[in-house]
Amino acid sequence: MQDEATARQVRASDPNSSTWLSANAGSGKTRVLTDRVARLLLQDVQPQRILCLTYTKAAASEMQNRLFKTLGQWAMKPDADLRAALALLGHGDDDAQHLLRARRLFARAIETPGGLRIQTIHSFCATLLRRFPLEAGVSPRFGELDDRTGRLLRRDILEQMCIGPDAGKVAAVAQAFSGADFGALIEQIVVRRDGFRGMADAFALFGIDPDTDISGQVFLGDEPAFMPSVLATLAKGSANDVKAYQRLALLDFARPGLGTLAELERLFLFGEDAKQPYAAKISTFPTKASQTALGADLLPLQALMLRVEAARTMRITLQAAAKSAVLQDFARAFLTLYEAQKAQRNWLDFVDLIARATQLVTDPSVASWVLYKLDGG
Repeated sequence: MQDEATARQVRASDPNSSTWLSANAGSGKTRVLTDRVARLLLQDVQPQRILCLTYTKAAASEMQNRLFKTLGQWAMKPDADLRAALALLGHGDDDAQHLLRARRLFARAIETPGGLRIQTIHSFCATLLRRFPLEAGVSPRFGELDDRTGRLLRRDILEQMCIGPDAGKVAAVAQAFSGADFGALIEQIVVRRDGFRGMADAFALFGIDPDTDISGQVFLGDEPAFMPSVLATLAKGSANDVKAYQRLALLDFARPGLGTLAELERLFLFGEDAKQPYAAKISTFPTKASQTALGADLLPLQALMLRVEAARTMRITLQAAAKSAVLQDFARAFLTLYEAQKAQRNWLDFVDLIARATQLVTDPSVASWVLYKLDGG
């Protein structure tokens, strides 16, 4: 009797059904995929007509090794053991002819011209493009830009930008994404390059005017009149008031910006876990004693707190749009240099390989011919 997990693996390995397999590491995904190939071979499918695609070379190698190990064991097993192995795989046909066919699979796989096609998706795409370079619009002598060479190329381009006319764009994106892994950011730009090429203006995407003056809506110009009193009162208040004083004293209310607003939100508004998230702390800031000491200056302070609350959503939107615009500007400049360097060296990176191969088999003008030839026509 098979347990439920094994039974489900047997069903998933049936090559006559399309299967989407998702499971944790070490739970048997590679075994299921290997069993699917073995069951195809048992059905007399020619080895050269089976294509297995993986994401990494290590996975491709592991899958091929497992398959050859399985087929090699079948060639040597006694009849009873082989029947049991095939039954476990989901094959109930155990006549002598079927057993003989199973024993011969190892030799068939070994003798297949070009070997079993267990490849990474990038290797398959490269093979496809080299077979149909004219239809794909690529040079048959193109080189594949591997991970290491790609990282070095992108580093060189970034260094070139830092000392050239694009230095300001590098500085702007470094400031906007301070603390981020810059190398990882560039990797994402390269992977998602098509999105940057066709992307509309960042502010248009957010549906806002880049000239929106939210600071003018929050800061009315009377802050210099009452903030000195607020600061003096906080400095003499409780420990929490003193902490607020120390942070407020660093802000320039004469020239406030989005950064000033963000800091005031942290001081004046409740957090996301509060009963009223991001509402102004009208009743709790400053402490009761300090509120009493402020006298007439309490009302303009609370009015400012309410304006900070009201402006929060727009402030976040404006900063997100500005950050996106900086990223767009940098990405377009970087990708222009990146594509030029690849073209100069006749290189295709992994994203290019997949994109060109996809276009090759979907372009109405050539797809039928390509698919016909791939099917052995």
